[in-house]
Amino acid sequence: MKKYIFPILAALLLTLLAACGAPKPAETPAPVGPGTYAGEYGKWVGSSDEDRDTEPFTLILTEDGKGKFQRDGGEFRVTSWTLEGENFTMQETFLGATNDYTGTLKDGTLVMYTGGDPEDELTYMYVLHLEK
Repeated sequence: MKKYIFPILAALLLTLLAACGAPKPAETPAPVGPGTYAGEYGKWVGSSDEDRDTEPFTLILTEDGKGKFQRDGGEFRVTSWTLEGENFTMQETFLGATNDYTGTLKDGTLVMYTGGDPEDELTYMYVLHLEK
């Protein structure tokens, strides 16, 4: 009887160990690129949270790396945008003037800044969320 129990227990133990295996790493959701982003607010970096501008604005990013930014009663042409990991860059033009933006896109939330330095008080910040 002992001859039969040991192989059965050994097979059962191996089956249990194989079923456990190593846990799969959690998948990190990729930042989203193209789509329509609804503005939550905009503000000067140096201003207080009470000074937020909540006038509606929308950013539409298209697959071809272009789009449009609707804000301040106008529509600005997005001539290019890129996303490398979570790092977002965008350029827009309006009446011959060009504006550059940098920022991050994470979990459908886009935070972008005019100019180059997000710490500069004179930099304007936009916070947008991907519409579902």
